[in-house]
Amino acid sequence: MFRKPSILFINIMDDLNQYLELALEAADKASAFIRQESEKTLEVGYKGDTDLVTHVDLGSEKIIKELLKSKFPEHQILAEEGGAEQGKSEYLWVIDPLDGTTNFVHGYPFYAVSIALYRENLPQVGVVSHITSKEVYTATSGGGAFCNGKALKVSKTEDLGQSLLATGFPYTHDELWSRNIEHFKLLTDRTQGVRRAGAAALDFCHVARGWLDGFWELELGAWDMAAGVLIVEEAGGQVSKLNNDPFNLMEREVVASNGLIHQPLLEHLNREGDSP
Repeated sequence: MFRKPSILFINIMDDLNQYLELALEAADKASAFIRQESEKTLEVGYKGDTDLVTHVDLGSEKIIKELLKSKFPEHQILAEEGGAEQGKSEYLWVIDPLDGTTNFVHGYPFYAVSIALYRENLPQVGVVSHITSKEVYTATSGGGAFCNGKALKVSKTEDLGQSLLATGFPYTHDELWSRNIEHFKLLTDRTQGVRRAGAAALDFCHVARGWLDGFWELELGAWDMAAGVLIVEEAGGQVSKLNNDPFNLMEREVVASNGLIHQPLLEHLNREGDSP
C-alpha cells in the first residue's frame, strides 16, 4: 500500500533543496570568477614549500562566504583559506574555494570548487564544480547523487585486481608521505593502476561516477573531503577511515570506494612492510 511521505520528511527535503540551490549559486559564481581570472596573470603565494595559494583562491572564497552569510548569517563556516567562523547554528558550511590550486597555476585542467553543508557532523548537501569541464556534481542526504542532473552510480567492479584507483600525497615529505608511497607502489602492482591527479574533490566524484573504483588519502583537510564524501555515499559507495572506523570529517584520512572492493582495499592499505 502506498504511503504518503510524512510532513516532516517533506519539510526536511524542502530545506535541503533550499540549501542545495544556494550552494549551486555560490559554486557557479565562484567558478565563473575562476574562469575569468585564469586568463590573467596570477598572483601566487606559498603556504609551504610547495603548497600554493593565489589571489583567485582568496577571491573565490570571498564570493562564496558573502553569499552564504547573506542568506544564513547564523550558520558556521569552515573554509580552507579563512579558517573557522563560529555561529549560533548547528549548521556548518565547509568550503574549498579552489581545490587543485597547483593544477590551476600550471594550467592543468583538473581543479574545482567544493561546497558542503553539515549538520551535527553529518553531511546534508554537497556540490563540486569541475571548472574547466563545467560539470557540476551534487548530492543531498537521502536524495541521491547527480552530475549535471544525471544520476550517478558507483562501479560494479568486484575484484581489486581489476580496479582503477586514485590517491594523493601531502605537501610535506614526511612519514605519511613515505607511507603512502609504499601504498602507491603496492597497489599499482595489485590493481590496473593508481592515478594521482591532484584534486581530491574530483577524485571522490569520479568514484561516484564509476570512472574510479576507489580512492584513498592520508592527509586531507575537511574542505577537501566534505562534499565528495556525500556524493560517493549517495551514489551507492562506501567511505571510511583506513581502519574501517566511520569517516570523521575532522580527521585527515579517508578511503572511498564502490563498496565491493572496500575490504580488500583496506587490507592492502593496512599491510605494514608488505612489498609487491
